[in-house]
Amino acid sequence: MIRALCFDLDGTLAGYAGDFRSYLALLFHELLLDGCDLGRFAEVVREELSRDGPLTLERVLRRALARLEQRAPGDLTEMTRMALHAYAEDVRPAPGAAELLERLRRRGVPMALVSNGPVDMQRAALAALGFGEYFRSVLVSGDPDIGTRKPGTRMFSLACTGLEALPSETVMIGDAVADIEGALAYGMQAVLMGPADEGARLGVPSADGPGSLGTLLEQRFGL
Repeated sequence: MIRALCFDLDGTLAGYAGDFRSYLALLFHELLLDGCDLGRFAEVVREELSRDGPLTLERVLRRALARLEQRAPGDLTEMTRMALHAYAEDVRPAPGAAELLERLRRRGVPMALVSNGPVDMQRAALAALGFGEYFRSVLVSGDPDIGTRKPGTRMFSLACTGLEALPSETVMIGDAVADIEGALAYGMQAVLMGPADEGARLGVPSADGPGSLGTLLEQRFGL
């Protein structure tokens, strides 16, 4: 019997509506880098965003600047604060996501958010969406208390503990292979937010959006 749900954020409940390369270009120009091209800057920042361990946007930028042999500006902390605000402003909910979360809450289904990324970026996005109230636990890989990304099982273990549910009683819903494979490795069930053929390859059911996900959860798991 399924008692609890875990959700990924990006690509599952919400997404960045802007052009992320343009966002990186804005950071690049604000930093006034000398002798560095945008392409290399974007490549390094994307690599740093995918790191394991404690992670914030400011730490990402400091590491990227060090790798590019550039000096961090004295106002980097303030610049990062503004960049976080700009990022969160362009995060949009997936159509039907709010309605699905509200329906599940009314039914008393305990839910956790389990997301990779810098802790400040993910929490800023969550606050902008107004989805925080739906989750008993919010787990972000960049949080110093977590420090490991999916598909590592630590995040799934913490989620199940916070939900007071066994892995076998919990479903992970996400759009990435890491979401699915990590959850299955921990003994959870999983649903892919993505193409049916990819779900079949991974051995899990799939949904193409919150609307069809709601139907699947009701018909397959009684939620």
